[in-house]
Amino acid sequence: MSTALDDIRFLADSSHRLVAMEALADAPCSRADIRTVTGASAATVGRLLSDFERRGWVTEEERRYALTPLGRFVSREFTTLHARVTVARDLQPLLASLPFDTVGFDLERLAGASVARSTPDDPLAMASRIREYELESEHSTSLTDFFPEPCLDARHEAVVNGTQTFEVVFTPPVLEAVMAFRSAEKFVEMVTADRCSAFVSDGDVTPPICLNDGLACLIVRDERNTSIAIIETDDEHVVRWMQERFETHRADATPVTAAYLATLRTDTPAR
Repeated sequence: MSTALDDIRFLADSSHRLVAMEALADAPCSRADIRTVTGASAATVGRLLSDFERRGWVTEEERRYALTPLGRFVSREFTTLHARVTVARDLQPLLASLPFDTVGFDLERLAGASVARSTPDDPLAMASRIREYELESEHSTSLTDFFPEPCLDARHEAVVNGTQTFEVVFTPPVLEAVMAFRSAEKFVEMVTADRCSAFVSDGDVTPPICLNDGLACLIVRDERNTSIAIIETDDEHVVRWMQERFETHRADATPVTAAYLATLRTDTPAR
């Protein structure tokens, strides 16, 4: 007699079975439909559907296959497990760098997250993702202790020349560094724009966080304090924690004005 582990092994042993389950969860399929989405042979699809029928996961009517209530339950739970294990594999190289002692959530809250991580094969993955939401978000909130010049170009374009609203709390060293940029005027124009609310805080803003159209983004750094990945999630608990953390820092922060920045400019030599 087969066991639950046997069914788990059955689904896990072939990517064709998972893909077929996902297709059937969307809508009834013919054998040809299953062959198309899986790329499997007619014989393989035939065996797959027979095995699904034997387990009570699908029914056939007029040469189309549909999931039974039991099949929908199995499909939903196994797809969820597969997605969570996929995220776990993405997070595994970052676990040592995740600051769970300082963030207001545990690993379980990242079950549905996506990860943009710089790797030797794709060293620009993180930078590319950052630029996407800097340019494309309608509303962006950030609590940060870094703001490199490429970020300034993207934010200026989105806020001054676009329609993005930007709320941000910087640390003093960030403003001192930015005012030494050759493009410091662009920064002044951005933070004093109507769609930008900028503040400066002496508080500890580690790890840096941002919210982009309701998506929570956590910057992960290694032991050398180098940013190595962005973890993104729409988990309500994480989003709420980030909003509360931002609001706490903003409550004690000083608004960044043109006059405030002018004092920094006189004290900081241009590079």
